[in-house]
Amino acid sequence: MQINLETLFIAQTKPGQPTVLFHAVEQICKARFGFQFLTILQTLPDTKDVLRIHSSSPEDYLVGALKPMGGTPWAKIVIDGTRSWLGNSREEVLWAFPDAELILSKGCEACACAPVIWNGQTRGILSLNAARDSYCVDDLAEMSQISQMLLPALVSPPSPSTS
Repeated sequence: MQINLETLFIAQTKPGQPTVLFHAVEQICKARFGFQFLTILQTLPDTKDVLRIHSSSPEDYLVGALKPMGGTPWAKIVIDGTRSWLGNSREEVLWAFPDAELILSKGCEACACAPVIWNGQTRGILSLNAARDSYCVDDLAEMSQISQMLLPALVSPPSPSTS
């Protein structure tokens, strides 16, 4: 099944941003990959920690919560290395995330993460979580196309100067 990026292009043009875009990404990911929960994270450049800016399960994964990922082996791959990451086991989730026990308690032993890259730096991450072995390496290429569509929500252009 091929993803339809046109839906995301259209979502970017609608008022009510970034919520409209986040919900469009959520719907496409649900239809294409499935997930138990999805989060969109924004990297904080000074610390390389991440801030949760969208959650499909806000009662468990609060929007606005800080996730201390800077300096972790996972961050070296996804944030520093600007590469997607796939974990498909309990052990990989435990290796990657400080909140692994919460993730695992939701029945999620698979996590696929695709960075949003701008100017050679990871500005955010699209993260999907589901049952063990729900995702494969081939999914990451499509997830990366979707994640890049989040860029306008993560990078604000400078305001025009007035003289």
